[in-house]
Amino acid sequence: MKKIYLSSIILFIFTLVACTQIDPETVLTLPQTLKEAVTIYNEKLTFLIESESETNSDNVVLTRFYNDTPYNADDMIYKDIYLEVYNKQKDNSNHVYLTEHLLQYKLLLDEINTLLVSYDIDELEANIDINFQNNLSIEANVFLSQDRGVVIKFASVSLFSEEPVFYGIKMGYENNIFFVKQFINYTERDTYSYFEFMENVSLIQISYRDEDNFRYQYVNQVDNELFEVYYASNDYGPSEYTLMWFNPDTNIRSIYHDGYDSIRHFEVFNEKTSIFDYTDYLDGNISLRFQLLEASGWDYAYLDSNAHPDEGVYKNGVMLFEPDEYRQFNVDLNYTYQFANVGVTIDLKQEELTNEILSLETYQMNFNHPEITIDYISETFYNLYEESKHLAVYRGIDFYSGNIQTTLYDEIDDDLKELND
Repeated sequence: MKKIYLSSIILFIFTLVACTQIDPETVLTLPQTLKEAVTIYNEKLTFLIESESETNSDNVVLTRFYNDTPYNADDMIYKDIYLEVYNKQKDNSNHVYLTEHLLQYKLLLDEINTLLVSYDIDELEANIDINFQNNLSIEANVFLSQDRGVVIKFASVSLFSEEPVFYGIKMGYENNIFFVKQFINYTERDTYSYFEFMENVSLIQISYRDEDNFRYQYVNQVDNELFEVYYASNDYGPSEYTLMWFNPDTNIRSIYHDGYDSIRHFEVFNEKTSIFDYTDYLDGNISLRFQLLEASGWDYAYLDSNAHPDEGVYKNGVMLFEPDEYRQFNVDLNYTYQFANVGVTIDLKQEELTNEILSLETYQMNFNHPEITIDYISETFYNLYEESKHLAVYRGIDFYSGNIQTTLYDEIDDDLKELND
């Protein structure tokens, strides 16, 4: 009977190990399967850069290339039609689900536990050789932990630097909650990364070398709160520092990044989508993006998949944005996927920003979020560190407290650690 069980274990290890190849050159790269297995954040910060040609004067002329599609009266669509789809739009919050990848591991774990109970097996350990197409041979130690988790440990080498790397993987249940944990240690550098997924609770990702080189990310699967702090020292240029927080109480994502391409980013969400972006490039230039379906004062939007001379929003047949007042319009209307969007991106100098622009009064409209003002944005950035620092704590360990390498290692599940520990 144990032979049947061992066959299941071999299949389990082969599937798991084959799908968790690591980029050995960085402790910040996640295993491929686990990276694909969870959707951490739906929205990505993107920047659209367009060429601008400067004349000899102080004026900057925006160069825009329109498509040559003829004007189509059917593409001038009432706002109410957009709103009919927009108001039914699916929730666009930042959920982390148990995807098909992790679900397969959970189902296999349940099958293994059923076999253990059926054959009254309380303890089992095996060393198994796995050969990957004659290119790589790994000896894995597999055992059942005291808390009845399935643990796989093996040592390998980096494919590029050939330095030794240790892997520890564990799956099981803690208080009836399914979990996946993975620990990777680059033993010569004594650096490590850690992944922890607790179903319907939280997702933790840690990469740590020292107090000047680490990443810590936390995702709350109940309210979608996301927090990340990242440091990376650089001997040949500015060091990188990033602090990001999505606050579910305010539906605001704030990002401060210092280093190359430094930015401050402020983004407001509702239950449907991102409705406002503010990006400060810390060089005197800023950009704003408005979801105009959250604004009143217009009655038509021209729908075209590419830049069109008639793109924009209209009131009584008059275009409310002059072509040199915006960088880009994005207008979408999809009944099949229940998605509607009328977004405009505006570039301007920091000193040009006014509350009248933020309220869209400058453009003869009214943005339905009067709370978004210059002072409100400034206060959010100013308070970002203090209001979020309680989230930089894992199992009582404060990532802002200094060098925590030994303390952090001690908090990792002992079942995941090196074979000789």
